[in-house]
Amino acid sequence: MNFIQLEEENEIECDAAAEKDYVTEAAKNAFGITYLYPWQRIVISNILEPNEDNNRQIVLLPTGAGKSLCFLTPALLLNGPTLVIYPLLALMADQKRRMEDGKLKCVVFKGGQTPEEREENFTLLGQGAQIIIANPEVLQNQNLVERLCHCNIQHIAVDEAHCVSEWGDSFRPSYLTLGNIIDRINPPVVTAFTATASPPVLSRISEVLFHGKSHVVKSDFDRPNIHYYVQNAYAKKRAAFRLAVTEQKPLIIFCGTRAKSEDMARELSEYMGSYKVRFYHAGLEREEKTEIEKWFYDKTDAVLCCTVAFGMGVDKKDIHTVIHLEPSANAENYLQESGRAARDGSIGKGILLWSPADSVHFSRYKNGSRERVMKEFAEAKTCRRQILLDALAGEQAACDGCDVCLNKKEADFAWDAELALKYIRSHRKMFDWRELSDKLLDLFNRHDEKRFGMHIWEGADIEQILFQLKRKRLIRVCLWPWFGKVDCSNKKQKPLPAAFYGRKWLYLQSLEIKILRFLSLYLFHSFSRSS
Repeated sequence: MNFIQLEEENEIECDAAAEKDYVTEAAKNAFGITYLYPWQRIVISNILEPNEDNNRQIVLLPTGAGKSLCFLTPALLLNGPTLVIYPLLALMADQKRRMEDGKLKCVVFKGGQTPEEREENFTLLGQGAQIIIANPEVLQNQNLVERLCHCNIQHIAVDEAHCVSEWGDSFRPSYLTLGNIIDRINPPVVTAFTATASPPVLSRISEVLFHGKSHVVKSDFDRPNIHYYVQNAYAKKRAAFRLAVTEQKPLIIFCGTRAKSEDMARELSEYMGSYKVRFYHAGLEREEKTEIEKWFYDKTDAVLCCTVAFGMGVDKKDIHTVIHLEPSANAENYLQESGRAARDGSIGKGILLWSPADSVHFSRYKNGSRERVMKEFAEAKTCRRQILLDALAGEQAACDGCDVCLNKKEADFAWDAELALKYIRSHRKMFDWRELSDKLLDLFNRHDEKRFGMHIWEGADIEQILFQLKRKRLIRVCLWPWFGKVDCSNKKQKPLPAAFYGRKWLYLQSLEIKILRFLSLYLFHSFSRSS
């Protein structure tokens, strides 16, 4: 791979007074863009004037840097259509809307279309449609690809190209066929675009799409207008609830599963109103997704609870806060998802919720792995931003936009765990597990009632806190002579093995307590009778 590293704008000379060229004029007329950044101009130049060194290029630009302009602007000027390959139907629909707003004629090929719809698309191509939108799955249709070979395609753009590595080797093998499809169509230029790619991912993209021979255009990864925060929490759903109410909106909460996104939206809508909160995931019907995308796009005070299905979705520029209920799988994904914030250039927040259970999970990955970076990021004592950039072999950044650099210290101990521990310290050996859960539930609800005007804590939240305190050996369930009573631990002990973490362990411990209680009562009665 040949690299070109783009540094700061002022290092690339550009006569601003003479920028009234045909490329800028095309972008202005179609999209209202009056200025193209230096890296955009280099990528566009490689597309419009390709040579053997740059006609197969990978472009790495940060989220919100205007990657789509790099292939939409040339599409206005090329003498044939541009094929754009997207990973998600939601992204295809959103980009089609943007293209049509820019007076670009486009056609969409996707699964489930009738022969008549396909023929209509080819008729439009014959009439001068400039953009072909497709996904990898529909391009598995050999007849479709054969007909596209005769459409004089001048440029193939693969958007969100990190999916080649992230998904192609797992659940979307159609991505692995794109290299062969590119060879069959054989356009003059092919460009793969992504915002986040570590060296191994970049190498895999080049291998799959370009047989290992590619030209890389790489800008700085850093988004200095996104400030990164980590909030330690033992009851993360409740922490997300509190942040969703208090942080600046529009706001996204990334949830680990479809069920969690629906559950989070349900609880928030009960407090904020259903007109302000919705959920979004891959299990929704296309019509439902489209309706939610339109609803969210125009809102300034909305909360969207979603899975990563929205991570590459609608290009809403004024999102101010991105909360992660569960950590992303790796640094690339976290940068991609948190990069939904502040695409209008304002200051945005990326807030990661982190629990002891997350620490245990990510400790299983090897040091130096892409997954392990999330633990290093969450538990950092130095700049969080630099940890993310280092994971992508990125630049050194002067940071004033993460909580470690701003506060000159690592994240505080979880406040919910601290409140529970404080109560347990002042009521040592007074309550068993169930009694303590009830007492803490009342305590936490009274704590937040003035702020939220209602009881927001549930029994499941308290159980999460107690389970994790128990696993970290910060509290213990007493045996003799205070059977089942909960106390603070007096000495530091190693955490329990992960296999014992959860309800199974508590059940076994409860069973052990009952057996010991039975034995003690049996011995007591035996001693009484003998005496």
